[in-house]
Amino acid sequence: MLKFNKREKVLLSFLAVGLMILVPMAFMLPVHAQSAPTGTFIWGTPVSTPVTSLNPLTATNLEGEATGIMYPTLLYSLSDGSLVPYLAENYSVNSNGTVYTFYLNPNAEWFNGTTEVGPITANDVVFTFKVITTNTTLDAYGVHKFLKSVVALNNDTVQFTLTSPTVMALTYISTQPIIPAVWGTYVQNISQIGSYTNLDIGHEIQAGPFLLQSVTESALTFTANTHFWLGSPHVATLIIEPFKSTSSMTLSFENGQIDAEYPAISDYYALKSMPNVVNVIYKMPWGYFLWDNTQVAPFNNTDFRIGLAYAINKTEIMQKAEDGIGGTPSFGGEPWTNYSWWAPNLPYYHYNTTQAINYFKMAGLVQKGGFWYYPNGTLVKLTIIEPDISDWMTAASLITNDLSSIGFSVTYSVIPIGTWATDIFATKNWTQLSYFGATPSFSNPWYVLWDLYSYKSFWDKHITHWSNATVNQILNETFTMTTNYTGMLNLLFKAQYIIANQVPMVPIGDIGNYYAYNSQKITGFKTTDTPIGIINLLSISVPSTTSTTTTTTTSSHNNTTTSTPGISGMTIAIIAVVVIIIIAVPVAYVASKRGKSKNTEEKEEKE
Repeated sequence: MLKFNKREKVLLSFLAVGLMILVPMAFMLPVHAQSAPTGTFIWGTPVSTPVTSLNPLTATNLEGEATGIMYPTLLYSLSDGSLVPYLAENYSVNSNGTVYTFYLNPNAEWFNGTTEVGPITANDVVFTFKVITTNTTLDAYGVHKFLKSVVALNNDTVQFTLTSPTVMALTYISTQPIIPAVWGTYVQNISQIGSYTNLDIGHEIQAGPFLLQSVTESALTFTANTHFWLGSPHVATLIIEPFKSTSSMTLSFENGQIDAEYPAISDYYALKSMPNVVNVIYKMPWGYFLWDNTQVAPFNNTDFRIGLAYAINKTEIMQKAEDGIGGTPSFGGEPWTNYSWWAPNLPYYHYNTTQAINYFKMAGLVQKGGFWYYPNGTLVKLTIIEPDISDWMTAASLITNDLSSIGFSVTYSVIPIGTWATDIFATKNWTQLSYFGATPSFSNPWYVLWDLYSYKSFWDKHITHWSNATVNQILNETFTMTTNYTGMLNLLFKAQYIIANQVPMVPIGDIGNYYAYNSQKITGFKTTDTPIGIINLLSISVPSTTSTTTTTTTSSHNNTTTSTPGISGMTIAIIAVVVIIIIAVPVAYVASKRGKSKNTEEKEEKE
């Protein structure tokens, strides 16, 4: 048996203690301490409406910016309309499109401030849909019309059963903000959720990559949620800073006071020439059109509408109002859909004043003294109204010039957006023209058509008040074609052809959403998402000229995280290995020598 002297026993004792203490510490402590969130990301927005409630079921404008971060949806919609996992890890649909099952991420949690208050479960999803189907004024997507039941199969699985298959079911269900079921304890009955405000401390339950800390008139401040189930953000603090105008916001951006913004499209070329500025433009289901009321003269005449489409220089609008960043107009009439969905052989009404004059004459108008008159001798007067937004005003001014130069008496009026909305949507007797962005929420081709032309649409039962029995029949038929996408598109192409021939508008195609980043101040942004979209909030970093090493310790009691200067887990692991080597090598050497010596002695004894 091998024996050690006193000194060797001491070395072995140190070795044992080192192994028992240093090795477990090396494995317990994080090896990625330097990835702890650092820095601040400031996002500028021209939306400066006051924040009075953070109820995601009713939030709009600046409130909507905040609740989009604070409250999850089952799936997350990227800029191209594709849906990716969010609260739900995955989902399945039965063969006839009537049962949708979502499997929630078991690590998803609700927070109050930085304190975990419990997991997000299927019961929260069931509660959310119970609220919106009980109080249909909160049902933005109208899911109550086709939703039969919502059942929690277990904590992490929720199942939706439809009364009939619906082409928009997946989008409508999966992009509905989910609210915590505990809100039901703060109100007397479920219908009161609609007026419920969760700004009070204690009610501010939320879940997202960043957690709201404070709200003032000048900023909304968030801190990184290092326990977010899709990963921790790289940035420690997010600030949404509202501005009274796009010009003041862009000035602040140019001066380096904010890191990114949603500028006016008219600022594109100025920002493009600046160093360290990255302009990001991505396609959206978005297009601009000249709206009119097809129920009143002269817009109730198809030939007149075609004349308008020929009379307006769409390329000029693209170059001067939209700065040419939207692409080339590639189609001939409303509605706009993504380029790949646009039906072939649609008529396109290129700028052609000769053709415009011919169609105005076919509409029964009479031209004399350089102006257009109705057959009864009344002067044709056109009014263009536009909200006070720079790009729209520029486009409307160009349209006014085009129509004036061809002989119409045109009045151009700029009014506040609230008044504009009232004039356009509150009455079916409006007689104005308006150039505006038709901005469907989804890139589903069925939705884009239905949004403007279905008699069931929530857009004031048609923005143009135009209805066609064949188009309505097609939209109704394709609504249930969830498993026959090709068949649905073929039918929708037929509807498009009818609309393009009878309701030609003035589209500007492939308009992109426009954002600007200061690439010197932030990095890692993704062009597939908005700057404060979930993907970017997890990707954006704030470069720093100084580096600090931190140790992150986590309390299992409340999941709070603190960062303090210290030695990283990797450093301790290296120290442990070095100590082991220093102690173990001499001991092993001595033991080896002892063993060889003993073997020699035994061999000599046998001989």
